[in-house]
Parts: sequence; structure tokens; C-alpha cells
Amino acid sequence: MQVSRIIQITSVLILLVSSSPAIAIWFEATGQAIIHNGEKEAARQQATQEAIKQALLFSGASVKSIQSLANGLLEDDRFEIRASGEVNNIELIDEIYHDDYVTVSIRADIFPQEALCTASDYKKNIVTTWYSINKRQQAAVGNLYDFGKVIAEKLQQEAQNHAKYSFINPIEPYYLNPADKEKKATAFNLARKTDAQYVLFGEIEEFAVETSKASGLAFWKSDQSKRNLTLSFSMYDGNSGEMVFQDTQNMSAIWNFDPYTPIDSNSRQLWDSSFGSATEKIIQSVVQSIDESVSCLPAFGRVINISGESLIVNIGKHNGVKQGDKLTLFQINQFFDAQNFPHRQFQLHPEEVVVRQVFAETAVVASVTGAPLANIQPNDFVARR
Repeated sequence: MQVSRIIQITSVLILLVSSSPAIAIWFEATGQAIIHNGEKEAARQQATQEAIKQALLFSGASVKSIQSLANGLLEDDRFEIRASGEVNNIELIDEIYHDDYVTVSIRADIFPQEALCTASDYKKNIVTTWYSINKRQQAAVGNLYDFGKVIAEKLQQEAQNHAKYSFINPIEPYYLNPADKEKKATAFNLARKTDAQYVLFGEIEEFAVETSKASGLAFWKSDQSKRNLTLSFSMYDGNSGEMVFQDTQNMSAIWNFDPYTPIDSNSRQLWDSSFGSATEKIIQSVVQSIDESVSCLPAFGRVINISGESLIVNIGKHNGVKQGDKLTLFQINQFFDAQNFPHRQFQLHPEEVVVRQVFAETAVVASVTGAPLANIQPNDFVARR
């Protein structure tokens, strides 16, 4: 039986505290994890970790790290939560072992709080590409030369399922790894080409398999192989060229495959393994970090066409745009000071616009007052105030 790492919120109990205006909410969540090679404790921790994360995310908390575990529960309060929720207590309800997986249920006492910014109303468009393997010869083990393509697709899927403030679309179908000094110019071009606000660059820096020989004294043990993975990411504002996110993630996990047997990079055989599970954790962490990095940044839409007194902008239902939303029109000009440092100047248009029609990736806007939208051109911008 194969069990995907799907978490289900089972119940929510609201407790009103009369002595305080705050509302304490108990969230019950259940997590499941596959038991690999009889490693029950590792599966138990993984299931507990996922259940805790899902309870927090469901409550509105934004969780940076849930990694310090002891006996399946948190060892201490080593959370980083972005002001949208506070954890008061976490309890283990039960754990049930099945033939090849474990189910863990937890209950978390969380005090939701109001978000600190309103820029998260709309999701920000992000474009990315396939990720190249820097040391390409390392992909020979398993014949996983297209692993960077699958990583990008997994990242997009994770963002579409769980990101609150960002939307990764599209994936440009080619490998791209420009030098650092070229990333700004590349971001300008790629953002303009794909109507994205941000450009995410990624690369696989390490993908080697290492085998440790079993001790001669422990003759009953076989050699053990581990595969290393280091992923590096940077994200740039496609309008200003400013880097808004940078992260490097690395891990090492058991590699139980024959080194001479090809493996499908997108197969359940790979992604249900210890290495696949560890890689999925990295992907989840990166998506969450990207989401948090743009959560309070304004969502810009670009004017892509002008039709009479109406404008078509490149944000739509996928970004959370709704009919009747009011937006601000503006232009961005870049200039250089006496020291040749670049600066951005925002020029706001006097007429506010309202969304008249919404499509999946675009919207039609027009002046709220019906006044002409003078001096507006394609590649000007709109934003939610």
C-alpha cells in the first residue's frame, strides 16, 4: 500500500476565553508517513511534523521551521511564525502503526492574529525555468539527467497547492543558469516575455552518491549509500532587477537503488523513497520561504493592451482579482543619482480604475469616474492599494 503524505484537518474546536478578547482555537490534524526500511521512529517524526505544520498553516500561521522533534513532539518552541498566529500548546492525541505507514494525530492551541500587511490580497506572478545540474556527471547514477526539470515542476505544484501570496506560472521549458552579474538583465527580459512580476532562478549544486563500506567486524551489514542534494535559489524583481529572495538548501538521504539501473525522475519509486521524501521537504521549505518573502510586497499587474477607454492587465483569477476591485494606475521610471546608483520613481495616475471583467490570467479595467485614461501605455502598471 502506498500512502501519500496527505494531511487531513479532522476537527476544529473553538474555545472562548472570557477574561481575554483573544480566541484560543484548538486545531486537530492527522498526518501519515510511509515507514521506510522499518524506520518507525523516523516515520513517526515525519508524520508528526507534517500534522503540526498543517494545523498551523490551516490556522493562518506562517511557519518557517518545524524541525526540532523529540519522541514525535516538539522539543522546544523553535518556530518562526510571521505574526499571523501564536502557538500556545501542542499535544499528541494518538499514533497508529499500520503495515507500512504510521498515522499521528495532534492538537494545537493557536491564537490567530490579524495580518500585518494588506499587500497579500493578490498573489504575485513568478516565472521559473528548469534547473541545471552543475556537476552533470553526478546525474549518471540513476540516469537522472532531467531531475532539475522535475524539481521545477514539483516546486510549481507545491506552490499552486499551498502558497498564499505567490503563483508560480509558467515554467519556461529550458535550462537556464546565468552568471550572477547577468541575472538582473535576464530577469528583465524573462519577466517581460512571460508577464511575470518575479523571476526565480534555481540550480542543483550537488547531486553525488556516496557509499560507506560496512565494518569488517559487522560482516552481516551491507554497504550503505547516501545521495547528497544541494539546491540554490535566487529570485529577482522583473521590474527593478532587485534580488528579493535567496536560499540554499542541502540534505543527505539514504539511496537504496542499484547504481547501474536507470530511474524515472518522476516515478513514485523515486519519490516514495527516503531520498524522495527528503527532497519533498526541501521543496516545501523553499516554496514557504518564497511565499513569505513576497507576502508583504505589493502585487503589480502590467498593462498589456489598451482598447478604447479600457485596459487589459496581466493579473486575473489566479492572482485573486475580483470584479469590482479598485486599482491604482502608475508608471515606474528608473534614474541614476550623482554616484550612478539606480533609483525607482513611482508616478501615480490621478484616475483610479475598477475591474470590470476577470479571466484566469487577465482582467479588464476602466476608469471609476469614466474619465479618459490619458498617457497610459502598455507596460505601465496597476496595483491594489
